[in-house]
Amino acid sequence: MSSKNSARNQYLATLCLNFLPFSYGVCCGWTSPSLPILLSYDSPLPGGPITSEEASWIGAFLCVGGFFGNIVSGWMADRFGRKLTACLAAIPQIIAWILVITAQNVYYLMGMRFLLGFSGGVCFMVIPMFIAEIAEDRIRGLLGSTLVFSCNLGILLMYILGDCLPYAMIPWILLVFPLVFLAGFLLIPDTPYYLMKRNDFKSENSLRFYRGYHARTENVSIEFKKELVKLKDALYSDKHNEQEPRITFQDLTTAHATKAFLIGVSLMALNQFCGCFAMLNYTASIFSESGSTLSANMSAIVIGSIQMVGSYLSTVLVERAGRKLLLIISAAGIAIGQGIFAGFSYAKSLGHNVDSFDWLPLVCFSFSIFIGSVGVLTLPFLVLAEVMPQKIKGFAISFCMGILWIFAFVAIKYFSTLFDVLGMHGTMLLFSVCSLVGALFIALAVPETKGKSMEAIAKLMS
Repeated sequence: MSSKNSARNQYLATLCLNFLPFSYGVCCGWTSPSLPILLSYDSPLPGGPITSEEASWIGAFLCVGGFFGNIVSGWMADRFGRKLTACLAAIPQIIAWILVITAQNVYYLMGMRFLLGFSGGVCFMVIPMFIAEIAEDRIRGLLGSTLVFSCNLGILLMYILGDCLPYAMIPWILLVFPLVFLAGFLLIPDTPYYLMKRNDFKSENSLRFYRGYHARTENVSIEFKKELVKLKDALYSDKHNEQEPRITFQDLTTAHATKAFLIGVSLMALNQFCGCFAMLNYTASIFSESGSTLSANMSAIVIGSIQMVGSYLSTVLVERAGRKLLLIISAAGIAIGQGIFAGFSYAKSLGHNVDSFDWLPLVCFSFSIFIGSVGVLTLPFLVLAEVMPQKIKGFAISFCMGILWIFAFVAIKYFSTLFDVLGMHGTMLLFSVCSLVGALFIALAVPETKGKSMEAIAKLMS
């Protein structure tokens, strides 16, 4: 086997695939520079500026779309294939940016966010599935971690575009990315597992592509032959299991399943209620309210860059430091950063002179996003896939991802309400407390899965 060619083809497929979450990340960052414009008297909408309530709904509709995308993506992937499902997810993105270009009122923008959220829901279900079915064990973790990294890269690009270009020009540029994805990904074969499941003769050619062999090459390695046999055995096992009873209530209430659901739902809650994702949707507004002297859009660019560096560091450290340690450090770090941010905002609200510390909001926010990207914002999805029992894994992951989108809706929709009720300092303090509780939960309840086989993890969870 040519490991160089094998890795090259797997990297190529992952690169093409990640144009989809990259474009989704752009949508996540769109609200930061765009909402202040839409709320102002310079609003490009014919009806004039939108209200704060309408702005919160624009932010929250991303999660509504994500919830529905999560529900249908598993069925779509099994019915139409991993590749076609990913390609179909690009169509809502194209329609969404056309809605921004032609927007006459706020409902166009709500529809845009719903469609992009739907695409995001498909991304977070199909892309890990696709990568898991094409990647070799030695680079599976690295390739799998590129999903969040691509999203962060898209967020950063949106912050830069929002600062440099007029509002009306941006959606024309963003239309290019889903089109580029379609042009590149259509040339990539579907996963060997799916093709073999469909009794497609192209399944072996697909495996040859992802292992660096030409279709007509006869001199293949023993490892390749073993993997092909293993693939057929796995398919036979799956078909045999389909004839057995479906998932029962007892399957969901075993000691392993109960603990796994507790860990999964808790990590999804921490992922959202640490406040990082909600704050990323309102980055420019937060810095305007915090009193930072750095321009709001420039602050957002700094934050986006730091987040991207943090997610990259997570991919480097996850197989060295382990999941649990990174999650604890990340949650505790967020608690500290947001706690200090809360203290600064509280002192400012009391009328104290904090001009000499006007750099503090940017530093605290940057630190929170960086340390969050190292663990809390990236690793829960990996841990979720590792701790769930094999028999209920598909259902369980879909369930927990659905819960994540609900939590995200609550966090984004009521973020501005928290600002009004608790103020900046109260909101940051609440997020800090949630992160601290999350760190304690991880220390007490989440097992370390680094370097363990699925069988060893199952014994540990039981």
